Amino acid sequence: MRIFMTLVPACLLVAGCSSEQATADDSNDTGMTAAAGSGVPPVAEAYRSSLDDAWRKAGEGTSPSGACAGVVGQATTVLNNADVAAQDRADAIAALDACYVRSMARFVDTTVSIENPGPQQCISLLRALPVHRSSLGSFFEGTGEDVADYDKRLTDLVGEKVRSACPDNANTILGG
Repeated sequence: MRIFMTLVPACLLVAGCSSEQATADDSNDTGMTAAAGSGVPPVAEAYRSSLDDAWRKAGEGTSPSGACAGVVGQATTVLNNADVAAQDRADAIAALDACYVRSMARFVDTTVSIENPGPQQCISLLRALPVHRSSLGSFFEGTGEDVADYDKRLTDLVGEKVRSACPDNANTILGG
C-alpha cells in the first residue's frame, strides 16, 4: 500500500511534466511563447520578458505602461524598418497587441473586479488609461500601424466595464 501511495503521485507528476513540456514544445514550433496556463498572450521570445513583467503588473492592479514601453519601443523599431522580414513584422504586431491592448485590459479587469468599484478604482483608471494611450501611442508614428485601431480594440474589451464602474468619468478614461 505504501508503494502504491508513493507511486501514484510520482506518476501524476511525471504525466503533468510531460504535458507541460508538450505544450511548451508546441508553442516553440511557432516561435511564440507564453507561460503555461498563465493567460499571457503568446509572443516571440524577444518580447517575452517585458510582456511577462507587464502582465504581472496588470494582474497586481498596477498600470503595465512602464513595462509595455519596452515592448512597444522594440516592436515599433522593428516596424519602422522597411527591410524587416514578414515574420519579424508579424511578431512585432502580435507584441504590440499583447502589451498595448491585452495587458491594459487585464489591468482594467483587475482594477474593477472588486465587489463594488468606487472612486479609488476610477481614479486609478483615470491615471492609467489616458497616459497609456498618449505615451505609448506616440511610438506608432511611421510604423504603418494605426494607434486608433489598437485604442478601439482596447475600448471594445474594457468599455462596458469602465462605463459600469465609472459612469461619470468613462468618456475621459476611455478617450471619448
